[in-house]
Amino acid sequence: MEKWDARPLQSTSGMQAYDWNVLELESRQNLHSKIRELIDLTIHSSLSSREIQKRLHLCQAEFGKLFAFQLVRSLQRTDVDEREAVVWLLTQLQDQYTVPLLQKLSQQPHQSRAVRLSAALALAGLGETREMQTTPPPRLYAIS
Repeated sequence: MEKWDARPLQSTSGMQAYDWNVLELESRQNLHSKIRELIDLTIHSSLSSREIQKRLHLCQAEFGKLFAFQLVRSLQRTDVDEREAVVWLLTQLQDQYTVPLLQKLSQQPHQSRAVRLSAALALAGLGETREMQTTPPPRLYAIS
């Protein structure tokens, strides 16, 4: 009878950064699945914006900062419609954690022009461009 080597099942000290357990992997898969679902709902659904926003904020509450991080990473998709959906989702999310990530992504020369422009558009939607910060907001008056 053959003897099996147990080394692949043992964790080593140098590999602890990659030592994910099954629950973490399932959680990441669930996160990616939720982001794909939100993108598909944004593109193909007849749900109202309010319903999609509710689902978006539920995902944010469930996954925290990792959700916003993965949503920003989703801007690197090749499909134009999916990128537009991600930009819309980011502007609806209004998470200040995404601002430095989007700024960094919009300034990386190795990214495609479409990805950099999508990141810049998301920043504009969040009101985080230089022009929007230096221009005073307009005065709005209520007429009764």
